[in-house]
Amino acid sequence: MKYKLLSLNVGRPETYETDKGELNSAYRKTPVKGPVHLTYLNFDGDEQADKKNHGGRDKAVCLYPAQHYRHWESHYNQEFTFPSFGENLTVDGIDERQIRIGDVFQLGGAVLQVSEPRKPCYIIARTHGIDDFPARVMEKGFSGFYLRVLQEGEVAQGDYMILIESHPDGVTVEDVNEVRYHDRDNTAKIRRVVSVAPLADGLKQSLSKRLQK
Repeated sequence: MKYKLLSLNVGRPETYETDKGELNSAYRKTPVKGPVHLTYLNFDGDEQADKKNHGGRDKAVCLYPAQHYRHWESHYNQEFTFPSFGENLTVDGIDERQIRIGDVFQLGGAVLQVSEPRKPCYIIARTHGIDDFPARVMEKGFSGFYLRVLQEGEVAQGDYMILIESHPDGVTVEDVNEVRYHDRDNTAKIRRVVSVAPLADGLKQSLSKRLQK
């Protein structure tokens, strides 16, 4: 399977005004045509403001499915342009219900592996001035996801994400979102999720703590 990269986006931390005051973030990224070099930690020209909660090997690249934009535009009756969700990759047709943790993709000269769902936080609400945005994203499951870099390389707008290895455990991004937000006490599901070796270490540890209660 392959999915087209509609927008490649990078950004550095900046301070900007919101309806609740100043915010320092790299959320507001800018589309670039490329090619842009992707390292094990990020794209050239991209950086995280909050390195405690963002970035690192397991969160080197943030992806958001392009088709979700239509849902949010209809839901909020306003236009959202790429990359309104702070993503590095806006990709057409890819879906949390089908993509598995551990799936491996070729993208241009780089090789990426799905590591965990993206967790929507207050920054999306502050940036767009929509208080319930994170809650609606979690409720709908349109989270997008993070990828780690297995092979560095050049990436450009218009490249295709080509699935080269589907992870055999079959745990989808949606499955992880379910135990993270909705089916929080289902120990059988949690055990299945945390047993997936490529799941990001931080999330694996967080979910494993629920099994110890």
